[in-house]
Amino acid sequence: MGRRDYRSSQVRRMVVIGASNAEGRGATDPRNAWVQTLANMIRDFQDGPLEVINNAIGADVIGPNSPGYSKRYYFGSGILPSALERFEKDLIAPEPDLAITSYGLNDARCGNPVKSFLSDLTQILATTCEKTDALVVLTGPYWNTQFDEVLWNALPVRPDFGAFSKTGKDLVCSYIEGMRALAEKFGCLFVDLFAPTEGSTWLLTDDQCHFNDVGHRILGSLVFQAIATNCSFIGKKSKCLSQAFDIQKTGRHVVYM
Repeated sequence: MGRRDYRSSQVRRMVVIGASNAEGRGATDPRNAWVQTLANMIRDFQDGPLEVINNAIGADVIGPNSPGYSKRYYFGSGILPSALERFEKDLIAPEPDLAITSYGLNDARCGNPVKSFLSDLTQILATTCEKTDALVVLTGPYWNTQFDEVLWNALPVRPDFGAFSKTGKDLVCSYIEGMRALAEKFGCLFVDLFAPTEGSTWLLTDDQCHFNDVGHRILGSLVFQAIATNCSFIGKKSKCLSQAFDIQKTGRHVVYM
């Protein structure tokens, strides 16, 4: 029995909401930011263009009930809108073919309870799936040093993140378990970004929160891998090129079963 195909038609518009890592913070070259890494890999392997609308905002949290919500001030602009307050405008309204939500890191770091986090995320996913025909991709929280108390306490200088200073990984791991279940419930793709990078401190910038160029490349590749192995649209161009190559090489058609 073959794997479920989450999308067979190609994507022309990718829309992202999330926080600072999705925004590209930490990457010295914008091409290395994980959203752009993902977009460029999709462009490499599908026919036609891909537009990217990146509506990630630094320090964003899932909803106004998150304990860190009122602590987020961005260049003096006041309290930022949470994902729950802005997803219809920033994720659904642009009419995506590929809709990506990237939350959990900041909420875990400020101690947002699992029930509260998943409740807000459920509303976002349910509405997005109802109002769009997009492939919806849910990326899990990023790993960072705060989630390993031994590594965190061993730092010669620990950054002060204010309300976002919770340590330990029990909460974030509960998020991941719940997010995986929600993705299955709504027919979305879930991408675990925590386990593949756990403990790889060299992928982080010195602020211990954001990923460096290599880290961003890895994150983008992980999301691409999940899409490529679960969505047939990404393989159509390569399959056609392979068939054309075989025809040119052998002078006859090759039938792929």
